[in-house]
Amino acid sequence: DHAVEHITFHQGYCPPHAREVFVPDGGCEVVIDLSDAPKQRWHDEHGDRADTHKRGWVSGMRTSRIIIGTGSGAPMLVLRLRPGALPALSGLPASELNDAVVDLDLLLGPRFTGVRDALGEALETHGAEAMLADAERILAPLFPRCDDGHARLALAFDALRNSGGKGSVRVLSEELGCSQKHLNDLFHRHFGLGPKRFASVIRFQALLQRLEQESEPDWTQLALEHGYYDQSHMVNAFREMTGLSPTRYMAAKGPFLNWLPVSGR
Repeated sequence: DHAVEHITFHQGYCPPHAREVFVPDGGCEVVIDLSDAPKQRWHDEHGDRADTHKRGWVSGMRTSRIIIGTGSGAPMLVLRLRPGALPALSGLPASELNDAVVDLDLLLGPRFTGVRDALGEALETHGAEAMLADAERILAPLFPRCDDGHARLALAFDALRNSGGKGSVRVLSEELGCSQKHLNDLFHRHFGLGPKRFASVIRFQALLQRLEQESEPDWTQLALEHGYYDQSHMVNAFREMTGLSPTRYMAAKGPFLNWLPVSGR
């Protein structure tokens, strides 16, 4: 619980679309694949270039979309990490994994192999429900407790989140009694992104959540309400994080926040 916010398990997932896009949401995830077939991470929505990953991988803090293939139906666990928990898993500053996907065999070696084997055995022997009931005990070796938590870091994270990413980093550092450089170093080490860049992801997420309630958005008004200089600034942020303009995003988005199905090749 100190490191993982929630766990999702799926098996037999074979949707009609070929690929899925996930946009930056300010979090990091660990995927444990209990099958042996490699999975594809595509460079764009319809191209031919892809990287392959197998057995398990970690996705660091993202500032642009990630595109994955679908249709394998493999049994997989997806672990959503709590903010700042990535270094406990990897033993590295979180910034080392920004916009990267790294296989857990390479990152953790036998520590990961033992956990994955135990999960696979529990699934095969007792079924998914029993495996999930015992998941915290099995996964615990991946997430040792660390005693290097910083009260300033937690306060800064809560302040950015509560402001919808619109707070001033200078003002925030003054309120916390530290320099902007020190705050920046803490964010890079624990979250991956500096506070200014991290705030931009939070601001974008606040905008996406608002769009879930809008059928005919007033883009100019929404841009101003969410801390963008103007509509053009907001459009550029949309393109950077989703690969789409706001209007195309609204037409393409699926039923879940931060998720876009991609039909065709």
